[in-house]
Amino acid sequence: MKAGEGQQQERYQGYDAFAWLYAHHWGSEFHTQAMGVLERLVLRLLPAEARVLDLCCGDGRVARALVKRGFRVVGVDGSEKMLGYARERAPEATFYAADARQFVLKERFDCVLSTFDSLNHVMTRRDLQQVFRRVRESLEPGGYFAFDLNREGAYTDFWANSSAIVEAAVVSVAQGRYEGGKGVATCDITQFLLRKGLWERSDYTLTQKHHAHEHVMADLGKAGFGAIASLDAGNDLGMRGDIGKFRTFYLARKPD
Repeated sequence: MKAGEGQQQERYQGYDAFAWLYAHHWGSEFHTQAMGVLERLVLRLLPAEARVLDLCCGDGRVARALVKRGFRVVGVDGSEKMLGYARERAPEATFYAADARQFVLKERFDCVLSTFDSLNHVMTRRDLQQVFRRVRESLEPGGYFAFDLNREGAYTDFWANSSAIVEAAVVSVAQGRYEGGKGVATCDITQFLLRKGLWERSDYTLTQKHHAHEHVMADLGKAGFGAIASLDAGNDLGMRGDIGKFRTFYLARKPD
């Protein structure tokens, strides 16, 4: 079965070029703490062998950890390059290429997760509302939806900086900026990757949107979720360091 079988679906493929750098150099601070945070937030509420959808699964690090905990895992991502890494990391899981705004799966899940500010990459409120509706449709009655979002401080304090990686096989430079009036953060990356003795250059831009907390809460309710809660990553869930600053986790439930 393919996600969206029988339908022509738009699919966000903008991060194919980013996949190598993400899989090898980004996200370790988040992922070393992610499963402990998710355990406190939602995993402890799930039955053994629960069906879990990892939405915007990236390179499969969360999916791999979920499989090790005995869950039956499906991952969805818009980037085929990311999914290539995910299939290597978690061969026991099933992965589909699809857009979070439009994915259609025949299965129904006990829980849908979307982590590491993945939904900040959804660039309009209307599109985020559509994600919420698709998630609700994919859940069993009583199923949980858990995700995290960057708050505005993450963009003013962290994104508006430059960084670089210089190693034997990769050189990359990243320059971020934030347009507060639009709530849009961008990070321009130039990357040189050594492959078979030749340097390959890639230039790409990551984008995120600050979604106002009150909009998120209201739109989860409009999508049909109940028991909606928001928790601070650091103060409420114990996420340490800068990765826990200016990050909110949300937990909502589809009514029985």
